Amino acid sequence: MITTRLLPLAALVATFATPAAAVTLSTPLLAGNGQAGIMFDLVAGGQALTITGGAVSLDAGSHTVEVYTRSGTVVGNLTPAGWTLISTINGIVGGGEGTQTFFDFTDFAMAAGSTTGIYITAVVDFPLNYTNGTVVGGVVASDANLSIRSGFGRSYAFGSDFSPRDFNGSITYTIGAGAIPEPASWALLLAGFGLTGAVARRRRTAVSA
Repeated sequence: MITTRLLPLAALVATFATPAAAVTLSTPLLAGNGQAGIMFDLVAGGQALTITGGAVSLDAGSHTVEVYTRSGTVVGNLTPAGWTLISTINGIVGGGEGTQTFFDFTDFAMAAGSTTGIYITAVVDFPLNYTNGTVVGGVVASDANLSIRSGFGRSYAFGSDFSPRDFNGSITYTIGAGAIPEPASWALLLAGFGLTGAVARRRRTAVSA
């Protein structure tokens, strides 16, 4: 009887414990130009997404990289207003031109059909490689769920802009907004375990009496 009552909770745990499969969308690594950073749009398709990390084409050496995001397009939004610094990553070792250097940054959600601007920049020198594009907003890479658009090369930080410029690297995402539970969700789940265990123990005690 107790086992039967625990089955729905077990199913819930299995759901929480199984992370959504990650997908990586990569752009061509054609290089040919570079600066401190690049600013461009991500456009979600028909499903909500969680952006979980990415890669850039970085010159060899150790670099500090900042990642900013904003709701809506980068076009007409080249000043710091409306941008949020979501991560500063120290000690990223670049693989050199024509390679992808993967790194993790704070996850952020995208609603279905939405546009999010992203700005990835090194804080010293000009180690980030990109490619001269054709038109700002043009599709650089896409799949069924996400497209990466052409944007602006930038000197650090929010400095001079150069356009159009195509991102060299990749963006990693999962299907669904907030697909991986936050610590607070795990805390609630564990509290549920404790409560269920306590109830089960009390029932066993009552039966024994």
